[in-house]
Amino acid sequence: MIIKTEQLWKNDKKTDYVAYLMDNSTDIEPNRKHSAMIICGGGGFMRITDREKEPVALYFLNQGFQSFVLNYTTDSSDSGVYPSPVFDLAKLVLTIREHAKEWNVDSDKVCVIGFSAGGTICASLATQWHESFLSEKLSTSNEFLKPNAVILCYPLLDFHYQSQKIAEDENKDQLLKLVGMKKKDFLDMAMQAASGKHPSEDYLMRISPINHISPATPPIFIWGTADDNMIYVGQLIKFVEKLNDNKIPYEFHMFESGNHGSSLGNYNTVENGELLNFDIAIWTELAISFLTRHLNTAVVHPPTL
Repeated sequence: MIIKTEQLWKNDKKTDYVAYLMDNSTDIEPNRKHSAMIICGGGGFMRITDREKEPVALYFLNQGFQSFVLNYTTDSSDSGVYPSPVFDLAKLVLTIREHAKEWNVDSDKVCVIGFSAGGTICASLATQWHESFLSEKLSTSNEFLKPNAVILCYPLLDFHYQSQKIAEDENKDQLLKLVGMKKKDFLDMAMQAASGKHPSEDYLMRISPINHISPATPPIFIWGTADDNMIYVGQLIKFVEKLNDNKIPYEFHMFESGNHGSSLGNYNTVENGELLNFDIAIWTELAISFLTRHLNTAVVHPPTL
């Protein structure tokens, strides 16, 4: 196996990615072409948590994917305001396709997975890959920027809806253990990190992935938890309704209970067992089944449901 960190943009050292690449073996299949999975962890657009980086990459590597962790632009590295991190993700999709032969990747099976803020970025690319601002930025045809399948984990999908719900929330002074801040303070900071200071309602609607769903959107697997205390989950339901209206293949799971930031829900992604949740950990097997159907590839470890 090869693990390497590479600079994403030629003239910008602030953004990079970590590639986890399986070598092909004569004992297995010497000319195998793997699917690829790009991982975008969350962190409120201000940082990227380790919980949703390497453990996720290694999980998908073991399922037959060449894995890539994207350290996209955030407030901690530069300005994470839209569309900067979407440019980063589109650039990595293009980079993987450009190196497909070298990295033993099937260029028609490049997928993205995002958690929380990372889910917002993946949803933005999924719904806007065909728009001219991306092809112009990257000097390429839009078709090379399209992910073949998308996984969204407790994502923020509607900035306008989120903003309204923050203002209405009776529990907005609640302390969030995950970040050690009052709920309203953290969510306001995250919104500002993504959309800039004092955005208009029109701008919040314009940068929301939910408002860009079209028949061009690729297949999407999405999951969340009904008692998520950081993402107002009504937006997930509205997002899925729009996918359905546009006849986009999708699979949606809303688990009864689970903390925001649960990642894989196992010991490699939690601290002191607080986020350990085997009830939601099954999402990984469900997602692999979804990807298998839409990528037409074999599963290394078939789900046991």
